[in-house]
Formats: sequence, structure tokens, C-alpha cells
Amino acid sequence: MATTRNDTVDHYLSAFEAFQNDLNGQASSPLNEVRKRALDRFAELGFPTSRDEAWKATDLSPITSTAFIPHVEFPRSVTETDLAPFRFGLNGPTLVFVNGRYAPDLSNPTDEDGVTVTASDEIDPEFGRIAPFDAHALTALNTAFLLDIAVIRIAPKVRVPEPIHLLHYTLPGEAPQLSTPRALIVVEDDSQASVVQTFSGQEGGPYLNNAVTEIRIGENARLDHVKMSLEGPEGRHTSNLLISQGRTSRFTSHTVSVDGAFTRNDISSVLAGEGCESTVNGFYILEGDQHCDNYTLLEHQQPHCPSHELFKGILQDRSRAIFRGKIHVHQAAQKTDAYQQNQNILLSDDARINTKPQLEIYADDVKCSHGATIGQLDEDALFYLQSRGISRSDAYRILLRGFAEDVLGRIELESVRDELTRRVLAKVDRNGATR
Repeated sequence: MATTRNDTVDHYLSAFEAFQNDLNGQASSPLNEVRKRALDRFAELGFPTSRDEAWKATDLSPITSTAFIPHVEFPRSVTETDLAPFRFGLNGPTLVFVNGRYAPDLSNPTDEDGVTVTASDEIDPEFGRIAPFDAHALTALNTAFLLDIAVIRIAPKVRVPEPIHLLHYTLPGEAPQLSTPRALIVVEDDSQASVVQTFSGQEGGPYLNNAVTEIRIGENARLDHVKMSLEGPEGRHTSNLLISQGRTSRFTSHTVSVDGAFTRNDISSVLAGEGCESTVNGFYILEGDQHCDNYTLLEHQQPHCPSHELFKGILQDRSRAIFRGKIHVHQAAQKTDAYQQNQNILLSDDARINTKPQLEIYADDVKCSHGATIGQLDEDALFYLQSRGISRSDAYRILLRGFAEDVLGRIELESVRDELTRRVLAKVDRNGATR
């Protein structure tokens, strides 16, 4: 068992040889050449430390103190009963991945009417352009042990009527397992689609989902994106979501973290076309010793681009959250209108939040604002509700629901919104709504 960052890096270098041996003839494929280059870069970078600005407040020991093992073989014991709680009533194209491997029998891919939703083990021409592994250690680790890639392509002038669902499910094994989910999403000019990414798992042991998603949105296109972390109790989850937007495009994202021992969400959106709009929202609710870290970067490169960002969190027990968000306005990005806000409720004296919203502005004709709040439930509001005949436990629940729905209520997919709200309220109830 590895105990230091250097030991853990060495572990993955050693594990790569066994991984190669299990590829069954794929060791000479173009993808494997990319794997080798990514592993070399991971060895050079190592895991992030507190000296890295983006990781300054994050304790990475839940990732670096355990030697997670990559597996090539597909686990056969997953059934539709296991997946049912994570389907959310979505009936559109669906790709299911179990421990990082594509499960065709549980999936509903499509390749017709300008919509391609499929899994591939080949290098797409756009693979790695938006999410290169050169500067990001966990992206390099993802690429080094990559197996099946979820590929979504929407042709120009196509409106996809049903949400597309990428469902990742993890079965813990006897040893800690590493999965490397990867997705490439391309929405061409004048098209519109919704994509839901769900990361879930069973209890029974530690595992790591190290996910990377790269998205390109064409001119005048729209993508609504929901990403949910519903991992098992000992699940570790790291995610790097990168987006490039074309002229007058619109991107809306909701990142919701409910379960899992450790969660790190990296979200970087490049507003590369004039007049495009980006909305990046998030919500997290933590209990016990759970940790959730959200890092966002909105790169305003062109003029007349609005962006909106709201992250909210509820922390209980000894949990810890970190929010670091940056709005970077380049010199050419005149007429930028950007807003960033992080709001937190602490329900325990032992819960902690580290929040740092930032603005970095090089243009002189902009409208930008940011802020953060940390507090407890308002006793006056609780008293007011109780004075109207509502019990303290119900008043407590009403206030927390209202706080959460400020973000969850913006999710347009009703079945997803309702199920997430149910899970959040169940977590509140488990931790003593009668306090």
C-alpha cells in the first residue's frame, strides 16, 4: 500500500505494465501510443500539491495514500436492478459504463438522424484538443489508463429531443479500483442537445473514478449539461470538465455532488466566440467526513459574452468543502458581463468551508462581480415558521429545501431535478432535522 505521493506515482508506473499485458493485442494501437505519452507526462508532473494554486487548500491524501488498481476486464455482475435508481426516467440514448468499461447490453446507443452516441476505443480527430494532458496530472493519468471513450456528436442544425445519458457505475473489488471515464461531446453549429452524466457506485470498498470530459460547442449551438456525483460511501471522484464555445453559443451546466467520500470537480469554460454565454452552477451537500472541492475557470476571450456562476453548499458534521472560482477577462473581451457567487450553510461547528472567488480583468469596459457567504440557518426565520404552527423539524427542512432549490430548481429536466431534490432532503433528514 502506497503512503506517499512519490510511492503512488511509482505504483501507477508499475501498474501500467500489467495493464498493457491485459490489453489483448491492443498494445500497438494508436490509442496505446497516446497512453504511453500520457504516462510519461504523468511521471513528470506527479500529483498536485499545496504549492499548486488550484490545489492549495486541498488535501489529496484520499487519492495519493491508496494504490488504486486499473482493470481491463469487464465485471459481469451488474444488473438492471442495480442501475434502476440512477436511470432517472431518462429514455433517450444511453451509454452505460461499468468500472470504466462499456456495457453494450445495458446501453441504448444511436447513430442516425445526425445524432451519434456510441463508445469507442479509437482516437477521434478531436480527442485531446480541448483536454490535453500536458499540464494536468489527473488528465494525464486518465489518458494513460484509458479504455472506452463515450463519443457524442450532434450534426449541424439538429435538435435532439431526448436527453442523452452517460451512466457510470462502479463495483468495488477486493482491491481498490481505478476507473478512467472519458467523454467527447461535439455539438455542431445551430444544434441543440442535453447531456446528463451520472457517476454512481456501490458500497463495499474504496475506488477512484478519475473522469475527463471535453466539450466543443459550435456557433449558435446550445448544450444543457448536468453532472451528478452519487458515488458509493468510500468512492473517490475526480472530474475535469473542459468546454470550448463558438460564436453566439450557449452552455448551461449544473454540477451536483451528493455522495462519495472525496469529490473534486474542475470546470473550465473558454468563451472563445463573440456573443456566447456560459452558465456554470453547482450544489453540494456533505455529511460525516466527506470532502467536496469545486474549482472553476471562466475564460472570457471575446467581447459581448455574459457568464453566470452560482455554487451553493450545505455542510454537516465534520465535512469540508472548498470553492475556488476565477473569472478571467482577456483584453479583447470588452462588454463582458460576468457574475460569480458562492453561498454556504454550516450546520455543525465542526464543518468547514474554504471559499475564494476571484476576478482577473484586463479589459476596461466590463461589468463583473463576485462574492461569497458563509452562515447558519436563520433562527429568526425558523422562529417565524414555528409561530405559524410549523414544527421546528419541518421549518428546518423548508429552509434548507428553499436554499437547495435555488440551484436545483434551475435544472430543466424534471425527472432529474425531482430525484436530486429527494436525495438532498433524505440526506438532511438522516442528519437530524429536529435539531
